[in-house]
Amino acid sequence: MENEANVTYDDMVQTRNIKILKSIVPFLDFRSQKPAAMLIQYMELKNASTVFSRQDNSMAACALPDGSDRRSAILGAIRQYCTPKEQETIDTILNLFCVLDNYDMLNNM
Repeated sequence: MENEANVTYDDMVQTRNIKILKSIVPFLDFRSQKPAAMLIQYMELKNASTVFSRQDNSMAACALPDGSDRRSAILGAIRQYCTPKEQETIDTILNLFCVLDNYDMLNNM
């Protein structure tokens, strides 16, 4: 994972083996696809349980330090999965947040 800020939930629960199994499912005969898919989902559920059970809470690696703008970080994270029109909307919202934050800062002075 090159950039910790781009770690997704799937990165935390999908192992290399699970990704390999997922790539095989479409090539299985019809009767085998459902059991294989269910097994894969079970493996992901088990991994999710492990991730959230750890003392160090691996998902906390993605957590923002106190004082960070969580709403902008969330929008920035989902932006990469959006259509160009949706990205434009997110950019507009981010700009609006910036204006509102500056307005609040000026009012507090």
